[in-house]
Amino acid sequence: MILKPIHNLETFCEKAEPIIGVFASKKWLSIYGNALSLVGIYKDEHQLIGGFYFINTKKYGASFIKLPPYTPHCSLFFVSDSKNNSAINSNTKEILTEVCNYISAQKSTLKIIAFPYSIKDLQPFIWQKYKVIPNYTYQLNLLKSIEELKTNFDSKNRNVINKAIKDDISVTENTLSKQQMFDFFISALNTTDANIYENELKNIFLSFSDESNSFCKIAQKDNQLLGLVFCIFDKNVCYYLLGGVNKQAGLQGINNLLVLKSIEKAKQLGCSIFDFEGSMIKGVEKFFRSFGGELVPYYTVSKANILLELFLKFKKREIF
Repeated sequence: MILKPIHNLETFCEKAEPIIGVFASKKWLSIYGNALSLVGIYKDEHQLIGGFYFINTKKYGASFIKLPPYTPHCSLFFVSDSKNNSAINSNTKEILTEVCNYISAQKSTLKIIAFPYSIKDLQPFIWQKYKVIPNYTYQLNLLKSIEELKTNFDSKNRNVINKAIKDDISVTENTLSKQQMFDFFISALNTTDANIYENELKNIFLSFSDESNSFCKIAQKDNQLLGLVFCIFDKNVCYYLLGGVNKQAGLQGINNLLVLKSIEKAKQLGCSIFDFEGSMIKGVEKFFRSFGGELVPYYTVSKANILLELFLKFKKREIF
């Protein structure tokens, strides 16, 4: 087995997108330009059977390996012709060991990578002294009817949605320009503690988004903009990527109603899963939990040099 860089984005996406979906599409990965490092997993010198990606950045003179902003995982994928469980497990272990070795060989002060929720065997990273941390997202099964889904909503969630409807809050789709959507989310993110990657966010709206891969639900009342939810999708999964409300409006249930309308839209698109795309912040987790989805774990691995790790044990105890 050979791991080596892939310099052609189309080569990677041709193999990865059918398995991973939108986060391995050429249009999504083009957001990051030359900052993205693509790695191919080859059965031999020429047979590509898998891959993943990361970005390598520098800050304060130190290098960091991490995920691209707004992307939930490294899109690790691989195909196998193994037939029985023992062979499948052994093949997975071999591939994850080689992935771990490749990441470890990169010169970097800090490495922190999340994997798709389909990747469950992170033992090779544990054996090489990485921290392996569980993260969580909520997913809704869109094969159920909207009425079935709503019966699993928290009663308070249903109540505030009904109140928003009674308050004559209207929801439209894609009625703002891409620049207006970008400006709204920049403003909304500035009121939080979230990291803002302005160039990447601008690329998502101005270069990536179109009707084939995304939609934006917009809440308004009396011509006042109340809130937005922006989702991206592929043929299987719709992801809640960004949401924000106008807090000065003083109305309840805006984001709740927007999420419901986004779920309805995802069903219309034929998606089978609505993914809240990460639910690790306590207040955000509570909101997402109120929609009655299944809690799904995925894993992040991290490793730092000894001095940085000691520092991070105080600042980022949740991952170190």
